[in-house]
Order: sequence, then C-alpha cells, then structure tokens
Amino acid sequence: MTTTETQAGVAAGSEPEGYITKREVARRIKKTVRTVEHWQRTGALPYVKIGQSVLFKWSDVEAHLQTNFRICRPRLEKQPVAS
Repeated sequence: MTTTETQAGVAAGSEPEGYITKREVARRIKKTVRTVEHWQRTGALPYVKIGQSVLFKWSDVEAHLQTNFRICRPRLEKQPVAS
C-alpha cells in the first residue's frame, strides 16, 4: 500500500468507493430518476458532472441527506375525546 492510499484511508485489500448513476441513486432511495434530477437542480443531492454524465458518490449523498434532512416519525392517530 502506498503512502497516498494510507493517507486517503483506503484499507488494505479494499478498493476506493466508486461513483453511481442517477438510476442507482433512485433505486437506493426508492424514488424516480425524475425526482433525483429535480433534487440535483435544487441542491438536495450532491453530484459530480463530467461532460454530460452525472455521477454520485453514495457516501456523500447519504451524509448530505442525514445532515440536511430530518427523519420523521409517523404521526399517532388522535383518539376521539370522550365526553
């Protein structure tokens, strides 16, 4: 392992994380590709654009969503007030 790999935090025997497509992001977050495109434009998802290709680093997407959005708990149904 080279010094650069050690500094970058790449463990022995593992490969660096690759990039994924819009379709794969959509599959992982269970949304449509169109929603992913909309979220790109509004800044809700970080991405890299190389030429006309758009790619995502999943760890960056996950971290961004966890930092900038909250996890909502389902609402409890209100019980009717007994008179």
